[in-house]
Amino acid sequence: MANIDLGAGKEIRLTHTPDLALKFEPEDLSGLVKWAVGLINSKQDIPGFRSQSVNKIIVGDEEPEYIEVDQSNSSFRYGNYLVKIRKKLDLTNRSIRVLSALSKSRFENTPKYFGHVELEVFGKSVEFITVYEFIEDSTDGWTWAPQKLVSKDLYWVNQLGQICAEMHRDLKTIAIDENINYLEVSEKLRNDLANDYQKPDNYDYQGYPDPDEVFGLWQELSSKYFAKLKQIKDNLSFSNKNNQMTHGDFHVGQILKVKENYLIIDFDGSPVLQAETKNGGAPIESDVAHFLTSIALAARVGERLNEMEYGQLNEVVKSAQDAFLMSYQNQAKSLGLSPLDLGLVEYLSLRQYLFEIIYAQKYLPRWIYAPVISLQQELG
Repeated sequence: MANIDLGAGKEIRLTHTPDLALKFEPEDLSGLVKWAVGLINSKQDIPGFRSQSVNKIIVGDEEPEYIEVDQSNSSFRYGNYLVKIRKKLDLTNRSIRVLSALSKSRFENTPKYFGHVELEVFGKSVEFITVYEFIEDSTDGWTWAPQKLVSKDLYWVNQLGQICAEMHRDLKTIAIDENINYLEVSEKLRNDLANDYQKPDNYDYQGYPDPDEVFGLWQELSSKYFAKLKQIKDNLSFSNKNNQMTHGDFHVGQILKVKENYLIIDFDGSPVLQAETKNGGAPIESDVAHFLTSIALAARVGERLNEMEYGQLNEVVKSAQDAFLMSYQNQAKSLGLSPLDLGLVEYLSLRQYLFEIIYAQKYLPRWIYAPVISLQQELG
């Protein structure tokens, strides 16, 4: 692919797997951060790489500090900046297209974007390393949302309903592949559901319900669930004509709370949906539905952490979901967005539980309790 000269005689040879997962040594990542910032600030391209600069990145003598890793990125704090190194390349460049559009529209509810480095692969420049502002003293929604539901503080859902509508307005400018049938493509995900499941050996689920037992509960619920899902779907009249670019993975965990403000992060799209959906559009109902489901999941987290009986927050969940929906619809109307298809919202909200179960099976077995117990409550 390409070589990266880090200076002082240090060179990295980048390679990737057939599914475009990048291969490099962990000890090279810190050097990659410094190299990328230098290249972005230089506003120059070098063989194999292109850089895009929006704002000057100013760092002192700080060293990059490793923060976290997820399915898609390795993240570092570097001075006042957050630097994300892609572990797996996305040929659609979805995230960077979204960030660029939001930056141009001056959308205020996302961390400030400073620039990125693209890597040339298969004759195409693909997002490789991206720099954002580092948000000090922020907490993600899986931390703050459960607390707010337990305390019955619901003002935040009104704010996020408005922010979500504004995000959809600003994402409409992004070109999409109009030949992709969102519902048809996303329905294929059902094939990824494991009918037989056992948690990994020596898996640590301390403080969580046993994943194997929860999966047994899912098997008891599944026939009733799929019957209800089909009943709702049969009454839909879905059309792709209103599809547009959406967040693609819009849940409370993608919302950072900074004092009394909320910032949306991570525009890579769903980690479980097929790659085809990244280049295509989706109905705005998909983001709304996902967020409504995530409110129920956050309630399960709150009940677990506070040793409450599961389902005790059901009334709070319903109030929060209704408030978010009303806030979104009011703001969407004032912005000239198409009215929501509430039947589609209902279907996609219920279907999201299935996607959460698939996610748990693939990546995080102890998470399976949240969608399954929420589904148990949903089905009565």
